[in-house]
Amino acid sequence: MRSFIISLVTMMALAAQGLAPASANAIWVDYQVAVDPTKQATVVSAFNNYKKTQTGGAFPGMMYLNSQVANGANPASHNLAVVYNNMKEWESRSASVASSPDFLRFQAALASSGQIVSETVYEHVLGFGKNAEDSKQFIGYAVNVSNAARYAELMQASSVGSDSLAGVASIDLWAVKAGGQPGVTHVVVVGVESRADYLNDPQTMRVLPDFQRQLSRVRDLVGITYVDVVATIGQLNSSDIRN
Repeated sequence: MRSFIISLVTMMALAAQGLAPASANAIWVDYQVAVDPTKQATVVSAFNNYKKTQTGGAFPGMMYLNSQVANGANPASHNLAVVYNNMKEWESRSASVASSPDFLRFQAALASSGQIVSETVYEHVLGFGKNAEDSKQFIGYAVNVSNAARYAELMQASSVGSDSLAGVASIDLWAVKAGGQPGVTHVVVVGVESRADYLNDPQTMRVLPDFQRQLSRVRDLVGITYVDVVATIGQLNSSDIRN
């Protein structure tokens, strides 16, 4: 088991080298992390302090520090979700921060606080609705898709019209590119102000059951996770990555 964020830049660079060809779509690098319960405040403080530095403040993507609320057998207590505009930006940023004193201090502050449980790289497929960066809570649907084109078609069709959920949530579809849980090909990320309000919204209650039935024809639901946003860094907006 590796210490949290130790050799983070190295891992990111190695993962990038294993992914070809380079993609023009947004990339989400997700680190599932088991944080020592006595050091959670240290992690949050390190994250917020990095945000105030020159290097952290100039981060071109979007970084989310989330606390896991419900994630099944996964031992992670948090996840660090790092989103880049494209794969080239990920590679360039990884190289540029490798020797940054700001990043190295951030890395050192986190290194003794927890352990990385898993790493997954996702590529953005499509998205619609509210801005993900404004969300306070997320719901993640891990799925195994048998027909990716049809699945994306169904998702895109739900972005407009009277049966759309675009007015009540941020919805993004991501495809697994590397790592990840066996059997999971995609993750649908739903961002909301409140999960309770979203799930009990009249529009959600009216639309979601039938929408899920349509999706079930081309995918199997593998698992559902809940996370709450603790802190964010960055300037990449949903409008920048949604095609």
